[in-house]
Amino acid sequence: MGKAQGHRGPDGADNWSGERVGLSHVRLAILDLSESGRQPMRSADGRVIVTFNGEIYNYRELRRRLEREGDVFRGGSDTEVLANLLARHGEKCLPWLNGIFAFAAWFTAERRMLLARDAAGVKPLYWARTPAGHGFASEIKALRCLPDVDLTPDPAAIASCLTLLYAPGEGTPVKGIRKVLPGTCVEWREGQAPVVRRFGPVSYAQEIQPFSEKQAIDGIRHYLDQAVRRQLVSDVPLGGFLSGGLDSSTIAHFALRHVASPADYPCFTLPPQSAAEQSEGFVDDHPYARQVSDHFGVPLHVAQMDERATEQLDWMVWQLDEPTPDLAAFTAHAICRAAQARGVKVLLSGAGGDDIFTGYRRHLALRSERAWGWLPKPLRAGLRGISARMGTGTSFGRRASKLFRYADANPAERLASYFLWIDEAAFAPALAPGFREQLGAHRAIDPLVSALAALPAGTSRLNQMLHLDRSFFLADHNLNYTDKMAMACGVEVRVPFLDPDLVAFSERLADGLKQRGLEGKYILRQAMRGVLPENVLDRPKSGFGFPLRRLIQGAYGRRLEELARSGRLDATGVFDGQGVLRLLEADRRGQVDAAYPLLGVLCMESWLRQFTSK
Repeated sequence: MGKAQGHRGPDGADNWSGERVGLSHVRLAILDLSESGRQPMRSADGRVIVTFNGEIYNYRELRRRLEREGDVFRGGSDTEVLANLLARHGEKCLPWLNGIFAFAAWFTAERRMLLARDAAGVKPLYWARTPAGHGFASEIKALRCLPDVDLTPDPAAIASCLTLLYAPGEGTPVKGIRKVLPGTCVEWREGQAPVVRRFGPVSYAQEIQPFSEKQAIDGIRHYLDQAVRRQLVSDVPLGGFLSGGLDSSTIAHFALRHVASPADYPCFTLPPQSAAEQSEGFVDDHPYARQVSDHFGVPLHVAQMDERATEQLDWMVWQLDEPTPDLAAFTAHAICRAAQARGVKVLLSGAGGDDIFTGYRRHLALRSERAWGWLPKPLRAGLRGISARMGTGTSFGRRASKLFRYADANPAERLASYFLWIDEAAFAPALAPGFREQLGAHRAIDPLVSALAALPAGTSRLNQMLHLDRSFFLADHNLNYTDKMAMACGVEVRVPFLDPDLVAFSERLADGLKQRGLEGKYILRQAMRGVLPENVLDRPKSGFGFPLRRLIQGAYGRRLEELARSGRLDATGVFDGQGVLRLLEADRRGQVDAAYPLLGVLCMESWLRQFTSK
C-alpha cells in the first residue's frame, strides 16, 4: 500500500506493525528534516502512534501548551506535537488544529484507530471496510491493494461524476471505498462498527455582523496577513502560484511581508494562451502575471506545457485517483513540476477566494434571480423553454441555457442545479439501460439539496451557494486534483484563503460586501486597492484551462467514437455506446453543451478499466 502511493513521499518511507494493525508512511519532508521527523511516530508516553500527511500551522503554540503541561520533545516536527496532543487530550484536540491534514492515530492501550481530515478538505483521506478488517490511505490506488475490497461500481457516485464532475460527499465510484468527509473523524474499535463524528465548525452558524466597509477591509487584511504568515512555516524553499488574478496576487502581497526578500518567494505561472484557448472564454493570464511579478519584484518562472499532455488521459486519471474530467489538472501538474525542478517543495495557492468571497459565474446567475425568480411557476417554465431553444454554440447560449434550466424548480433544487454541467435527463440516454435501472430515482443534486437543508435557518441564498462551493466543488473537485497533481511532483500546496479564522470572518460579512451588483469579491477588491495594479483588480475572471470544446470536436471525439464502435463503452456496464455517439453529435451541432460530460465518459471508462480490475 505504501509503495502504491510512494510518489507522495520521495524523502523516505517506513512502516510500523503491531498485533493485527499496521501503519505505513511515505515522507515529504517539510518541517524537521532530521531523522526525528520520521513516521510513523510514537508519542512520548508510547500510547499513540501516528502516520500523518499535511501541516499543523499552529504547532509551535500547541507545543508550548504541551510543554507547560509537562511534555518533553525530542525533535521539532509538527507530527510529534500531534502525537503528544492526541496522547494527552484525545480527539478533543481536533478543533484546536489549524492546518491541512489527514492522519491515522493508533491508541495502543485502547486498541482503537482514529482517522481525521482537516475541516476544509485540503488533504484527501479514504477508508475501506473489508471482510478482513479496515484500511485507510491518502489515495484510492493504495486501497486497491487490500484483499477483498469491494470494487463494485457505485451508480450514484458514477452518475454524479458525469454531471457534476465529482462525487459529492463520502462517495467514490466503487462501493467499498469511502471518503472521510472534511472536518470529520472516524473511529474504529475491534469488534465494533465504525463511528463517524464531526469536529469541524458548523457553516454560517454565526450571526451576520453590521461591519462598515472600513471594518470589513481591516478585518480581511488582518486575517489574510495572519493566514499567510502561518502558512509560510517551512524548513524547505517555498513559493507561490501566480496567475495575475486577484487571489494569487493577494497571497503574493501578504507573503512578501513575511519573507526576507522577494527572491525568497519565487512564483510560477503558465505560458501565454493560444487563440483557441482564448476563444473558449479563457483570458490570457501571462501578461497579468508578468505585471504583478514586476510590481512586487518577485521571480516569475513560466511552466512548460507539454503539447501532448491531453493525450495522457489514462495517466491523469490514474494520478487523480478519481475520474475527474477537468483538464486544469494538467496545468496544476505543469506548475508544480516547474516548482519541483527549481527545488521549491511548498506552493501557496489562491484557491478558495471565490468560495468564501464569491467570484464564480453561478454567483452572478444566482443574483439574476432577483429579476425573475419571483415569477409564477408557469412563466419560469417558459423561460426554461425559450433558453433551451437558443442553442449552445456560443458562450451566451451556453450560459442562458444553464441559467434557466431549472427555472421552475423549487428554490433548493434550483440553487443546487447551478452546479450541474448538463441536465441529467439530457445525459440519461448515454447511460446503459441496466445502469439507469440501478440508479433509480437518485439525482446528482440530492446530496447538495440535503446539505442545504442542514444549514441554520435564515442562511441567505448567496451563503447557501458558498456553502455548497466549499463543501463539494472545492473539497471534492478543485482541492482533490490540486493535491494529487502536486504530490505527484513531491510538492505541497497550501491555501491561505481557507484558514479557519479567515473563513469564519467571511461568514460574518453581509452579502452586499461580498457581491455588489455584478461585481464579485467586492470587499476583497476594495481591500487590495492601492496595493495591486488597478487592471489586475478589475480584470475578467478566468482560470487555467485547455480548449476542451475543440478537443471534443477533434481528438477526444474521435476517441469516443472508437470506444463506442468497438463496444468498449457498452462493456463498462455504465454507458450506452450509441447514446454517447448521439450526445457527441448533438454537442457538435450546438444543440447541447456536453463537452465536460463527454470528457467525463472518457475519464470514467479509463477509471473503471484501471481501478476496478486487479
